[in-house]
Amino acid sequence: MDQWVLYGRSGNPSSDIAKAWLTNNGIPFESTSIYDLTKEEIAKLADLIPGGARKLVYPNVFSFAMINPQRQTERAYIDKIQSNDLSEEEVRELLADMPSLVITPLITNYKTILVGYDLDSLVNTFRFVKVKDVTMA
Repeated sequence: MDQWVLYGRSGNPSSDIAKAWLTNNGIPFESTSIYDLTKEEIAKLADLIPGGARKLVYPNVFSFAMINPQRQTERAYIDKIQSNDLSEEEVRELLADMPSLVITPLITNYKTILVGYDLDSLVNTFRFVKVKDVTMA
């Protein structure tokens, strides 16, 4: 049985829904704050996804602002990343310094990665995963 890790942030509806879905479906996982991501973990995650570290970042300023309305200074970095002004290594460095730029939730077993909440992806990914034994009281 794979050990899954959910990187999320408290109060983010997508992270909370993904956590509830995993729990309700008996998928064993460890929940970790997105703010605890290290540069090594970012590199490991970026290597799993086609497009690298850029695909871990919000696609545009609008979607970032909807989830992070109070974070004004990071908005300029979204455009800089998505317009390819930064190299892959620079993006990874930036994400290590500003993990709030990362889309949450990230769900991974370090062989597969799901970025953001998408019910179809969850169902398809976990279709054949062995789950914990759940007994009713």
